[in-house]
Amino acid sequence: MLMISQFGVYFASLAAAVFAGLMIGQKSLYAAAVCLLAVLLQAAALFFFMGASLLAFLQVMIYAGAVMALVVIAIMTAPTPVAAENVWSRLALPKPLIAAVFILPFLEIAALIMGGGLPAGIAGNVEALQARLGSVLFGPYAAATEAVTLLMLISALAVIDQ
Repeated sequence: MLMISQFGVYFASLAAAVFAGLMIGQKSLYAAAVCLLAVLLQAAALFFFMGASLLAFLQVMIYAGAVMALVVIAIMTAPTPVAAENVWSRLALPKPLIAAVFILPFLEIAALIMGGGLPAGIAGNVEALQARLGSVLFGPYAAATEAVTLLMLISALAVIDQ
């Protein structure tokens, strides 16, 4: 079991590093957003393999979900040059790498399931941690969280050249 967890950590780290490197060299905003999504999903896989399943869930929900939605909205509102072609149909990424963005998390989860489940010691104080995290997220800091999200959207829209 420990061997599969270690292999998953190394594999997710390597995949995150590869997609981070690919993200830097992209010419298209769409291709860079797909690479960023892959990096965020691999970070969630790292959290999961290290035993922090709640943190992995929050990584997927907050970063891979909400932040990527903000990035896509900012990209969609950006003006396109008049002579630009349809870049979305032919991303600067090879098609096998695009497929890997969606296949890698499923392969990692399958390897974890075939290995017998999560590493030992994860299920200890999950309920207490979830109760404390829920009271913080939905308690006095809920309005601040929404304000920060709105500020991120406005700042992403403000940096777009008109």
